[in-house]
Amino acid sequence: MEPVRVSSEALLRLVQALFEHEGLSPEDAATIARVQVEADLRGMHSHGTRAVPTYLERVRRGIINPRPAIRVTDLGIAALVDGDAGPGQVVAVRAMEECIARARRYRIGLALARRSNHFGAAGFYAGMAVAHDLIGIVTTNGNLVLAPWGGLTPTVGNNPLAIGVPAGVEPPLLLDIATSVVAGGKIDLLAAEGGRLPPGWWLDARGQPARDVAEALAGLGIPLGAPAAGHKGFGLALALEALAGVLSGARYGRQHTVEVESGPVPWDEGHFFLAIDPALAMPLGTFKARMDQLIREVRASQPIPGGAPIHAPGELALQRREQALREGILLPGSVYRALCACARERGLDGLDPRIERDNSPPA
Repeated sequence: MEPVRVSSEALLRLVQALFEHEGLSPEDAATIARVQVEADLRGMHSHGTRAVPTYLERVRRGIINPRPAIRVTDLGIAALVDGDAGPGQVVAVRAMEECIARARRYRIGLALARRSNHFGAAGFYAGMAVAHDLIGIVTTNGNLVLAPWGGLTPTVGNNPLAIGVPAGVEPPLLLDIATSVVAGGKIDLLAAEGGRLPPGWWLDARGQPARDVAEALAGLGIPLGAPAAGHKGFGLALALEALAGVLSGARYGRQHTVEVESGPVPWDEGHFFLAIDPALAMPLGTFKARMDQLIREVRASQPIPGGAPIHAPGELALQRREQALREGILLPGSVYRALCACARERGLDGLDPRIERDNSPPA
């Protein structure tokens, strides 16, 4: 499908209005909109507003509580956050705020969240720490996707890892990765856009590499790890499951299911947040100068023959963000049409976020 250029401000208004229509407070609806649109600004469409129709349906099904009473237990250097089955973005923002507050006081802050839901892109919350000149480390667990290396039974989620590190004049380091070779949302987006699976991304129901998107989605849904290091991807996912699921007190491992919609209610997803003040070890200016040097060394690496210039993690996403703020977000056509359908169903037709419109309704 052809992409559609949309205004980020108008997209924010549309997404907020959709969630307010489902009974969320204006503040919580705005939080979800901010998290999801930020992913689209950075070109991470697999984790952007593509997921909004799914979240809306989960509110309707009672999986997501639209009016959660979030509770925080103060543990000194740490906080335990009970999300009351609320939207993952709302729970995660509150938890990271608690984490940041402790890091500013104690130099290190920890927050664990349970009884939550899918929170979007983990990098958003690591970026919250970076905005306060803190190092942020974030992970979450979720639906069963990843099988042990050499196995077929999904055992843990494709648990992401996000690490944000502030720098000086250079852009901050922001790593946001799935622990398999690809995030599941990219498969869903590929299917909606009519694309074909690249080699080595997915296994079919027999545990063999799949190339057909429909075949992959009908199979076990087990992403392959990196071709030569699949055991490392699973090992990391398992360790992150221990932090986000076991340690937080949330459901973990096979207490979850492959599909959220067929799983237990409340879903009870767990999150882990860590914030570190670099001033714990040295003056902040010294740390930032050292990070600048490290980032420049990465960028100075000689590209492979015919390869593109080298960038540090997060650098290209920041460039895409700046361009999208100037010119609008180039949103995948399938995402735009799904959002328009949600708006029509709720009588919100007047919030079309397209920058250039014609008189014909979206297909």
